[in-house]
Amino acid sequence: MDYNQKRNVIACPPFTSNSKDKLFMKGLGLLVTLLISYIILGLSIAAPIGPINIEIIKKGLSYGFWPALCVGLGGMSSDLVLMVLMFLGVSYFLAIWWVKMLLMIAGCFLLIQSGWSSLNAAEPYQQENRVGSSSSPILASYSRGFLIAGTNPMNLLFWISIYGSILSSSFEKTDMLHSFLMSTLVFIGIGLWNLNLAFTTHFSRSIAKPSFIKIINVCASLILIGFGLRFGYQGIALGISKLYLQ
Repeated sequence: MDYNQKRNVIACPPFTSNSKDKLFMKGLGLLVTLLISYIILGLSIAAPIGPINIEIIKKGLSYGFWPALCVGLGGMSSDLVLMVLMFLGVSYFLAIWWVKMLLMIAGCFLLIQSGWSSLNAAEPYQQENRVGSSSSPILASYSRGFLIAGTNPMNLLFWISIYGSILSSSFEKTDMLHSFLMSTLVFIGIGLWNLNLAFTTHFSRSIAKPSFIKIINVCASLILIGFGLRFGYQGIALGISKLYLQ
């Protein structure tokens, strides 16, 4: 072996198993970081106080864990429908001004009706005793969560703009499988938050006094009515501005 061959051997050491392990651990670390980041994105989407969270708290304090969780599941079902629509590329339809206006007005009536019916209802514990083990609160909670999430302009704004841009950039950089995985992790993050909120309200009602639960129920109902009035104002303002410009 001459001098040049010896120098090449010294300059290019063999690819040992230790180097493979380091590369594997580095790739695994990047994968775990990516998974956690998308789950945190889902948590950050669901965490801000909005109509769905208020409805979960209200149902949890009034009826317990399962109705509260079903509100979250209904909202997640609506999110799933919107997610599929984003994959199918129909976000432009939801961005049409008159579609947004109709959804805002529908959300306005839905939230005002939900808040007003809660204000006129009996005590939370009396509601629970009257309903008993019937499945109607569960079905009603699920449908309520689905409708609130489906007509919430803030929710639609996220799926159309923020999530749509993330999804389009993901399509450009990677394949469909990566985009589906990203969406699933975001969905898991939303579910974890709903589960946490349902558990928290369920266990809080066992140690809270009925008078405190009534105050929370009234405050939550007023907040829902406030969101409804805000959505109605935004929908009417959007319609007037578009018609005036035309």
